[in-house]
Amino acid sequence: MLEDEPGRTEVIVAGTGQSFGCGRDELILDAGLAAGLPLPHNCRGGACGTCKSEVLEGEVDHGWVMSFAISEEEKAAGKCLICQSKPLSDRLVIQPDNAMASPEEAPPAPIEATSTVLAAEPVTPSIRRLVIALPPSVRFRYRAGQHVEIRTEGVGKPRTYSIATAPDEQGEPPDGLLEFFIRRHEAGKASGWLHGDGRLGTPVAIHGPYGNFHLPRTADGPVLCLAGGSGLAPILSIARRALASSFAHPMTLVLSVRDRSEVFALDALHRLSRRHAGFSHVVTLSRAVDVAPATGWRQGRIPAWLDQAFPDLGRHWVLAAGAPGFVDTCVEKARALGALPERILTDSFTDTVA
Repeated sequence: MLEDEPGRTEVIVAGTGQSFGCGRDELILDAGLAAGLPLPHNCRGGACGTCKSEVLEGEVDHGWVMSFAISEEEKAAGKCLICQSKPLSDRLVIQPDNAMASPEEAPPAPIEATSTVLAAEPVTPSIRRLVIALPPSVRFRYRAGQHVEIRTEGVGKPRTYSIATAPDEQGEPPDGLLEFFIRRHEAGKASGWLHGDGRLGTPVAIHGPYGNFHLPRTADGPVLCLAGGSGLAPILSIARRALASSFAHPMTLVLSVRDRSEVFALDALHRLSRRHAGFSHVVTLSRAVDVAPATGWRQGRIPAWLDQAFPDLGRHWVLAAGAPGFVDTCVEKARALGALPERILTDSFTDTVA
């Protein structure tokens, strides 16, 4: 117990023998990660449901969450999202729905660092490529597929953005550089600031890494990567790292965007295709009928034609990243084509105005 620490809660993770202290004004997930526990999580915004846990003992303040991530009925039954929940009792026993990572698969502990914007260039009407440099004294370690929080001027709560850069063999960004693809959301304060002029040389604070989206080291079959718009960032990081590590199975990456004006990062995809015989990529335009589509491009949403290209996904690992609607339809189609639930890995994120 934490009897000598008034106002703090002892949080016990059932079945693991592990516990940590959490302040009454502190999010349970944040406290657990700070204590070094690899608690399951991804979006950290109350939207994906990865961190959903059962409260076996004690009470929590649920905070703000998306109704599609956890229902009122689930809350009443004792479930909570620990990324948004705070403890209300001296003792709290939780049982995460998803298992904690093994020591071999556990992600690095998050850190906080001030970085500098080195590149901020538009690549489509709605997406800007952002490159930031970490100070030489900072050792930032992460796993391909993870994201960081970026704190921007005038926005109180930091926003999460996936890293497109692949870590090197030591798990660090090559040359201390991190690349992002930032989609500008209508009325979004954080993305609006990052899309503004004059950002070169500007210091930005980052905190991370976070997230459980990754390709397991034990992946033993072909991989199909489905990226919706800026969902390409985490998938590109995963593909780059796997291929650099001599991944032995075929890998196909599909980038889905609305129309030709929203296509980006083709140079990066072309480079991977040239360097690695087992890698291929496809662009599909989901909302526009292109009278003269580029060679190898497709038209239509991924579920409309996926069975033509991949009639049997029984041996595949399927990675899907993008908006929740995109991810959900891709997962539904992949399951219909035989993909095993344990081989379907997702990273979904919602638009925000903050």
